[in-house]
Amino acid sequence: MKITKEIFPQFIEDADPKASGPVSINSYDKNLEHFYSSDMIGFIKASSVSSFKKTRTGLKYVISADKYINRKVMTHETVMNQLVKQKNEKPVDMHVRIDVWTQDTLRIRYGLSVVKEEEIKLPPEQRMLIKDKPDKIRFSVAEDDKNIFLKTKKILITIEKSTAILTVLDSKGEFITKQARYCIMPADSTGMAIGNDGRTTSSFDSFEIASKEQIYGLGERFDHVARKGAVTDFWNKDAIGTSSRRTYVNVPFIVSTAKYGIFLNSSAKTQWDIATKEASTLSFGTAEPVMDYFIITGKSMSEVIFNYCSLTGFSPVPPIWSFGLWMSRNSYMNWDIVFDVANNIRKNNIPCDVLHLDTAWFKDDWNCDLRFSKERFPDPKENISKLNNMGFKISAWQYNFIPPREDNVNYVEAKEKGYLALDKDNNIFRHTNDLPGSWKNDAIIDFSNPEACRWYADQIKDVIRTGISAIKTDFGEGIPEEAKYMNISGSRFHNLYSLAYNCVIFNACKEVSGDNIVWARSGTAGSQRYPLHWGGDSQCTFEGLQGTLRGALSIGLSGFIFYSHDIGGFIGRPTPELYIRWAQMGLFSSHSRCHGGGNTNSREPWSFGEEANRIFKKFADLRYSLLPYIVTEANYCAKNAVPMMKAMVLEAEDDINTYSIEDQYMFGRSILVAPVLESMEKTKKRKVYLPKGIWFDYWTKRRIKSQGSWIEVAVDIYTIPIFIKNGSILAYKKDNAINTEESIFPIEKIESYGKDAEYTITDGKTEYKIQVKDGKISCKDDKYIERLSWK
Repeated sequence: MKITKEIFPQFIEDADPKASGPVSINSYDKNLEHFYSSDMIGFIKASSVSSFKKTRTGLKYVISADKYINRKVMTHETVMNQLVKQKNEKPVDMHVRIDVWTQDTLRIRYGLSVVKEEEIKLPPEQRMLIKDKPDKIRFSVAEDDKNIFLKTKKILITIEKSTAILTVLDSKGEFITKQARYCIMPADSTGMAIGNDGRTTSSFDSFEIASKEQIYGLGERFDHVARKGAVTDFWNKDAIGTSSRRTYVNVPFIVSTAKYGIFLNSSAKTQWDIATKEASTLSFGTAEPVMDYFIITGKSMSEVIFNYCSLTGFSPVPPIWSFGLWMSRNSYMNWDIVFDVANNIRKNNIPCDVLHLDTAWFKDDWNCDLRFSKERFPDPKENISKLNNMGFKISAWQYNFIPPREDNVNYVEAKEKGYLALDKDNNIFRHTNDLPGSWKNDAIIDFSNPEACRWYADQIKDVIRTGISAIKTDFGEGIPEEAKYMNISGSRFHNLYSLAYNCVIFNACKEVSGDNIVWARSGTAGSQRYPLHWGGDSQCTFEGLQGTLRGALSIGLSGFIFYSHDIGGFIGRPTPELYIRWAQMGLFSSHSRCHGGGNTNSREPWSFGEEANRIFKKFADLRYSLLPYIVTEANYCAKNAVPMMKAMVLEAEDDINTYSIEDQYMFGRSILVAPVLESMEKTKKRKVYLPKGIWFDYWTKRRIKSQGSWIEVAVDIYTIPIFIKNGSILAYKKDNAINTEESIFPIEKIESYGKDAEYTITDGKTEYKIQVKDGKISCKDDKYIERLSWK
């Protein structure tokens, strides 16, 4: 029905700009909110299809689009915005291109001119999209009086001629999703539109959301895992804690319980409104004149995430030693402290593989010149070799800035060779002094400059050659858009910078060591190709612990397989109880690192008392015993794009009870972990949801048959609720290991949960198959097994 003033008195039909004054932009910030809320911004909106033609890779069509003005209007005391059609203005052409990328994935692009391939100057490994050409797919295009049809083996697209509305169905004709119709309130839904605010041209689209549908993804979200109704800050930032909308990792990808996903192929300013402005609408926009996104379908949410990773890349598996314990603080100030920690770890019989040197291994703390201090860290090769002989790998910190000091050789060289970001006057970029703050004068390495990338990579390789096994790629998220970079605009590079930065260092390390690892903080789409990421600077509170788990689950729903966090939290000093609870979750994460802020603010377990040390050792020993399971699951998860810390919605996708669970998770395919996220003062029992099926209490071996129900578990400080799925096999290494020995073999013990089970243990090279039939175990051979027992 056409909206008129007669049936809706609040509807405004006059859009004469002269009658309303000049355009005002109320909030030109790090998103596109002003397009929705400012007065007198122009929009061009899709109206009807005027022509179409089949292409070699899909379909092109032209839409007749009408011109609108976004007007701020008032009815009684209510101020709102309406899109008002401009009178006496001729329609313009909107050009749409749909390419069949795979049997279940479509790429949709549109703008006000014919859509052409964009020239991208960054190398392929620094781009979000790595599958930049469609498969050769057989598809058909047809039409009738009302619709245009595009069909592959797995999906059917219909485009209604009279409205240009696009609908996605599966091969059987079952509904998947549909573009939302235009709402008169642009703050509710713009629909398919191009907007211009007088400074930039931006593109928008909207899709319907069903009432029981839930949406996930968008990267590392500390506020909520489920995104429906949650406002999203989509601009990489120093999160400074793990309980706000700020995040280090924004990923322009969502996945729906309706078994589709949308990947917005843009690193520019982006806005996501998922039932936040209009309850039944998912809207998104980007500060680009051409909209470019993929609709991804699949038989399951897991398959949708897999198909997304087919576009942006899969994660390789980090080395076995990285799945051991990492010990760190900010910072160990000299070799004496490092060796003291190493000796105490061995004295306390705590298994550990990695010691980390944070910000202080240079001449001065934070003076990142990639050169060991001659006074505090002399003879690095010799001392690293000694630590290697004690069973420790060494990790080293750096960041993407260079302090502007003339005694920093990297700063002097980078300045001379033009490797740094510049301001509008071609001077080295500096933040203004309008606000108080820190690190405002640090120079920024321009990783869009190929020569700067090679220069920095060569220095990282030299660091690795001293015996360092991994590099921590700290920061990378706070990159100013107003700075000038060699091969990309600042507005496009801000979120993308993290990908280029981690790519350079990851590849440099791998070239020397052969290992797939960095310890990264910032990221975006495609960053999963360069594992692994950790959750940044969490606050030392139970709220910080809760937000850390939300970040882990949401980033896992965004294509990231491996994730870690600072056991104990970073900002502040954890109580012994918080430290224990964080360790219990952290040692059931893909990677485990103790870390905290302050060179005397230790995170070694003995510094929190005898009880904390004992409980920590119990869980660390269990982790090391479970190494065959952990590494096997790491290989499975990387191959199948399944996060190692898997949200319950991926375990039981059709169970609506799992949609809002954000305090428990599957650790691999078999182990359900329900960490205790509140103090004992607040909780003596823990509710745990068991999806339909048979589960076993890990500690008591009690068998529980669930119809998909909540159970209540009494909690104490010594354990957390852990359940094993029926049909699982857990394989163990020997107890009392001091490190991983970089191997998952030999297997010492096997536990079978249920009378029938099958499991293939692998380290990525060797496979070892175990079967249990009617309670009897059989193995291909026993050369990898020392002693067998099973439950």
